[in-house]
Amino acid sequence: MNFSKLPSIIKLILLQIIEEIERRINAKRGVDGEEANFASSVYTSLKFIVLDQVDVIVDDAVGYAKKQINELATLVAQKTSVILASIYYMFVVLGLVFTAFVFFAIALALYVGELLGNHYWGFLIAGGVTVLIVIVVYMRGRRTISERIKKHLLSQI
Repeated sequence: MNFSKLPSIIKLILLQIIEEIERRINAKRGVDGEEANFASSVYTSLKFIVLDQVDVIVDDAVGYAKKQINELATLVAQKTSVILASIYYMFVVLGLVFTAFVFFAIALALYVGELLGNHYWGFLIAGGVTVLIVIVVYMRGRRTISERIKKHLLSQI
């Protein structure tokens, strides 16, 4: 965000307001001559005081806004890194569990095939057991698993 033009805009607005006030007061009083010079010097002093205060206020406001933006960016980066690390960890664990499950299914298929005399019967039975496990997990554990994942990710925040 670029706040560099903000002080100039505020100064111009305040100067226009002060000049308009000066013009209206002088018009009401019908001031001229020496009184106009005195009033002009008072208004000039007022302008410098206002401009000086505006610079301080705008600098403080810009500094505060930049600080808040930087703190927010740091917080978002930290939370994002924690969530991404958690998701990566979950994928690694799920990948290892899947690999182990595949090896156990192959071993079961070979064992059952050996017992029945044909390996394809063993693979069909192991595949059927796998399909039943998937159906049970899908039907009963869909909400539970998704809720656990949501809780885990929200706890990371």
